[in-house]
Amino acid sequence: MKHAGFSPAISRRQLLAGTLALAGNAVSAKREYAPRIVCNETLWTQFLSNPIIYVSSTPDPLKVPPPPPPARRLPPVTWGSTDEHWHSVLSDMQAAGYRRWEVRSVTLKTKPIEDVLALLDRYGLVVNHVFHSVLYTGGLLYPARVGEDSIARTIEVLDLCKPLKTVEFVLDPFGDLGPLSDNQARTQNRGLDRIGREAKDRGMKLCLHNHEGPMRYGAKEWLGVLRNTDPALVSMCLDLDWTWQAGTDPLPLLHEAGDKGRLGALHMRTQRGRITDQTMEDGGDIDYNKVAAYLKEIKFDGALVEETEPMKETRWTRTIRENKRMARIWCEKVFGVSAKT
Repeated sequence: MKHAGFSPAISRRQLLAGTLALAGNAVSAKREYAPRIVCNETLWTQFLSNPIIYVSSTPDPLKVPPPPPPARRLPPVTWGSTDEHWHSVLSDMQAAGYRRWEVRSVTLKTKPIEDVLALLDRYGLVVNHVFHSVLYTGGLLYPARVGEDSIARTIEVLDLCKPLKTVEFVLDPFGDLGPLSDNQARTQNRGLDRIGREAKDRGMKLCLHNHEGPMRYGAKEWLGVLRNTDPALVSMCLDLDWTWQAGTDPLPLLHEAGDKGRLGALHMRTQRGRITDQTMEDGGDIDYNKVAAYLKEIKFDGALVEETEPMKETRWTRTIRENKRMARIWCEKVFGVSAKT
């Protein structure tokens, strides 16, 4: 029986709207500011090499032509070649007060995964995520033929991650050869969506890391990725320092990704006059208090990767362990969370 004033169609719409509103409120209620402080391993890679490897800014390839590629591709540098290094690095992380580690894929591959898990347990550490660069295996995501090989090799790394039960996968897919053509950009973006789908199928969020290349020319390449990839599959790991080294202000890009819900992680260093500090310190070129305030505003819950890495000009006066400990304390103070979570 129909009662006066009752519309079944309207009631169903209202019921659906109410249900969606309740669901949205439930999601909002669950989301909270809960970033994870993560220790990067680059500093050990630098100092356990002989000679020491210093990072440096790279000239714009449109102004200074890049050197020709070597006749033989050299393997990526890693400290993971000896048991002594494994124990030294992990004990340093533990003593410096970290729980979470960003391990590079090239380091992870130097030991059987069962041995890695045993070492993590011994030192009270967990792998927060694996970092992989397509350049580790020799190719970008364009042209299509090269991209297919890069995607296949990246999927191999995703499978390597599975026993670690990580929730993020940080990938650097970018080169630094000058502006991309429209066709190169489309091919790259399609490849990133494919990798994002593969990561999602394995329970991981794909977060794209940058060095200087995609942040040049007003970050055109980086913004092109942000605006032309699937938000459900691709997030960004914004490296604030390399963005700054490329001559681009990172803070508007932080907001660009964060406002769209696409900010998955950050890589952080402090610097003065674009010379990186030996640890994380107040008063550098980038205002990290503004960064922290914005992250609290958007209830950021991704990885905050502390990536101390000195340049040749960096004044170095302390041990690796002490500089890492001071960096951890600084991160906890600025971002208001513990590195033990």
